[in-house]
Amino acid sequence: MSLDDRVGSDVEAELHRVTSPLAVCTVAVERGKMESMCATNLWAINAAAFTSEFQRFTEDKLGVPPLRTTMRIASGRVRGSSAVFTLTRRMCDCDSLIGRRNDAPVHGEIDADAWLGWLREMPDHVTNVSRIAVLRAWSPEDDDVVPSHARGVRVADLTEDVLRDIRDDSLLTIDYPRMA
Repeated sequence: MSLDDRVGSDVEAELHRVTSPLAVCTVAVERGKMESMCATNLWAINAAAFTSEFQRFTEDKLGVPPLRTTMRIASGRVRGSSAVFTLTRRMCDCDSLIGRRNDAPVHGEIDADAWLGWLREMPDHVTNVSRIAVLRAWSPEDDDVVPSHARGVRVADLTEDVLRDIRDDSLLTIDYPRMA
């Protein structure tokens, strides 16, 4: 049962806004149990492409290593065997450029040029990559996270605006040209 279903029911939950210079998230406190309500960007790539070279390239370009997760993106646009990972610098992705729309940049967050460079240069450094996906999930609770909307772009058409416009519970797939 989600927090939204519990709030207002016979269980009294208190919502608290946790604010720091680095992030703004909501935490629910229910009889001593905390439930975080934050954005998590789940990334997925072909399992064969999730190599030590990919991990090294990602950390070099973004300053954060990809961390595998047990969650799965349940969409026809993402293979079930894909490696799903996060690139979270802090406790959540609420302050990530991905999905922030027109919000001002947050100090210390990965900037647009780094994101775009990482995504555009990936085929030059990582083998077996034909598509990468990102799902901006709002407080994912299940191992299989189902997007409510999906859209795809070619890497040549990828812009900062496209990355910023990823809505909560929406999937963006980025396709690379096929190599002969």
